[in-house]
Amino acid sequence: MPSAVEQEIRALIGKHGRITFAQFMDMCLYSPLGGFYSSRANRISAHFRTSPTSHPVFGALIARQLEQMWRLLGEPPAFHLIEVGSGDGALAHSIVDACGQTYPALAKTLRYVAADYEPWWPPLGAAPADGAQRGMWDVQRVKTEGLLPFRNVFGCVLSNELLDNFPFHRFVIQDGRAREVFVTLEGDSFAEVLDEPSSPRIKERLASLGMSLPDGFRGEVSLAQESWTAQLAQTLERGFALTIDYGERAPDLYSPQNAGGTLVCFQQHVLSADPYQLIGQQDITALVDFTALMQLGDRHGLTTVGYTLQRDFLESLGFSSFFESVLAQEQSYAYRELKRMAMMSLVDPEEHGDFKVLAQAKGMGPGVELLGFKGGLGQANANA
Repeated sequence: MPSAVEQEIRALIGKHGRITFAQFMDMCLYSPLGGFYSSRANRISAHFRTSPTSHPVFGALIARQLEQMWRLLGEPPAFHLIEVGSGDGALAHSIVDACGQTYPALAKTLRYVAADYEPWWPPLGAAPADGAQRGMWDVQRVKTEGLLPFRNVFGCVLSNELLDNFPFHRFVIQDGRAREVFVTLEGDSFAEVLDEPSSPRIKERLASLGMSLPDGFRGEVSLAQESWTAQLAQTLERGFALTIDYGERAPDLYSPQNAGGTLVCFQQHVLSADPYQLIGQQDITALVDFTALMQLGDRHGLTTVGYTLQRDFLESLGFSSFFESVLAQEQSYAYRELKRMAMMSLVDPEEHGDFKVLAQAKGMGPGVELLGFKGGLGQANANA
């Protein structure tokens, strides 16, 4: 028997005849009737591993970048860090712990907000005694979609593997024109049909690429990035946005090697290219268009101040020193190997190393240089 969310999708198609893939994806992932991210039965770690869950050194190195951002802002008495898509709190834990141990001045001013569509954190246990380091007790947890509740932020908006799950439209080039992929029903099965794009912004986004895509080329366009960037600009009074995700700049994203599109599904660590099975039980994702994020940022007053590979970002922040230090503390060969493999996954191109890191700034003036962007693709190529 179809799940409640699948029945919901089928009913909507029955009412309208077809829906956009973006609508289909949105319901699969976020429907309150049992979407992948709205269901407490779906713990993300059961389906795929992220950088924060691989090893806390990821958060420790981000903390170093945040400490510099705090200083660049003039060491304000309140540095707000809004992490959107905080999930089970793994990144918040590692950042807060690192600040408490290594950056006490920042720790005193840090106002950490962990925001998620459907947050799930393990119980914190008893509150610490008066005067003790409260750590995670000082993290505010907020259930929200996006950034709408937040305004006048001095600090940083942080996201890790968030934007790849924004619902996207799919297209196919046919007779030299972009045709949108719609989802319908043929009998009891989901099927795809092509028609004119549901929004002129799809054609506008593709036209802005300045590229001629061949017939048969399939791809994705995320219009949700537009509202996200507008929210970022409205949220930040002065400070930074740090976005970490898998993706490419447009020339690489829409290159021949991606001619079949970049859609991927995850279910219990198994990859699939079929979004029409396991409705509500699998993640649906695609590569992020970082060129679009930079262009949209420029439009909304967010200046690109860094863009690089995750492995170069972490290395610039001192990954090698952390790596040697952590391994030196472990006496057991077996545990040392486990930690080594976990940490190396953060910089391994086959795992998280080729993820991209984008830094944008608002109200910071020209010439901002961030520690994490001194090598790799770096600042010189940020707007390429």
